[in-house]
Amino acid sequence: MRLVVGVSISSGWEGVDAVVLQVQGIGLELQPRLLASVRVPFPLSLRDWCICSRLEVRDHGRPASHSERTGVAEVAVQALRQTLTQAGVGVRDLFVCGLLEPVIGSTWLDWAEMAARLAEQTGCSVVHSMPQRDRAAGGSGRLLTALADFLLFRHLPLPRVLLHVGHVTSLLYLPGHGSLKQLFGFEVGPGNHWLDSLIYHGTRGREYCDHGGKRAVQGHHHESLSTRWDEHPYLSRRPPKTIPPETFGRAFLLSAFAAAQSLRITLSDLLCTATCWIARSVADAVRQWLPADALTHPLLVSGGGVRNGFLWQLLAQHFPVGLQRTDVAGIPPLGRQAAAAAILATLTCDGVAGQFPFLTGARGGRWLGSFCPGDPRHWSRLSAWVAEQTKDLALLRAA
Repeated sequence: MRLVVGVSISSGWEGVDAVVLQVQGIGLELQPRLLASVRVPFPLSLRDWCICSRLEVRDHGRPASHSERTGVAEVAVQALRQTLTQAGVGVRDLFVCGLLEPVIGSTWLDWAEMAARLAEQTGCSVVHSMPQRDRAAGGSGRLLTALADFLLFRHLPLPRVLLHVGHVTSLLYLPGHGSLKQLFGFEVGPGNHWLDSLIYHGTRGREYCDHGGKRAVQGHHHESLSTRWDEHPYLSRRPPKTIPPETFGRAFLLSAFAAAQSLRITLSDLLCTATCWIARSVADAVRQWLPADALTHPLLVSGGGVRNGFLWQLLAQHFPVGLQRTDVAGIPPLGRQAAAAAILATLTCDGVAGQFPFLTGARGGRWLGSFCPGDPRHWSRLSAWVAEQTKDLALLRAA
């Protein structure tokens, strides 16, 4: 039995998520169980800077200052310590810490430095920079958590569909009988980031998100605008696929406002139409691209989108089989990425490739991440474990 911790920054950059997992087994035989999960919000000034940077409205592309970098790292350390306290374990009990960066909007942070600060202040060794290893092998660095999600949720009645509503929306099909060969997923289209951008620019920076979908639910759906968005070429591409950075970026945002102006619709109407379109895009993608048995059980939903009551209601109308938050499987919706970080770090330590190359586009499976050693005692124990798990591979290379 090993105790592992995962740390990730929320896709909306509101704070840091951390989880502690108890895992049995090694490699693909891992059986994780959640012990604790927390989200620690950023201080208001840091949160506002992060959100403005994410929405491309202030100093876009400039590196974070020293105070901003240390501020994010301090909240990460605080989240790690709080989740350990909640789990009733100490840092010395930990096997490893996994640090997973957000899919988009993270270029202004030095993740190696953040891992170093975590290791320095806790003494626990950290596995970080996981997407970079996949990209170095020709992959997208996206859909990186598919194998980790499979290990986290395979104890459920299968098949299942996991829907993550974060910066973008993504789907992952977990096949029945625990077969990895049929694991399948892709990014569907825009998610919370687009809705946040609409309300931020639509209110000239006075609001940064539509809490619970309360503005959207007051508007009216304009089918002509949804139909126009349906024609976007990304939606008809055959999966597996990931969204290129600018596909639904600034140009798409400006075109949405231009269309709203020509149709003389309000911001609430625009938000309502965008939310309806996101829900419809997910439903169309499930029916078009996933196997017929995908809707055998309720969809499992994670990400910040679970807090959007209007979006949840719309999705429920499209899926009579029902929706469930990932809590029912023991993984909090806001902590799914942090849980995946813990699993991916453990797989790397066990000498097992952590990504699914068919989904990421990499040339093959790779051990993900780089090690940042903790204190000598912890690093000595962890490095001995890694050496033991990979000794057969070393002998094969020598031969």
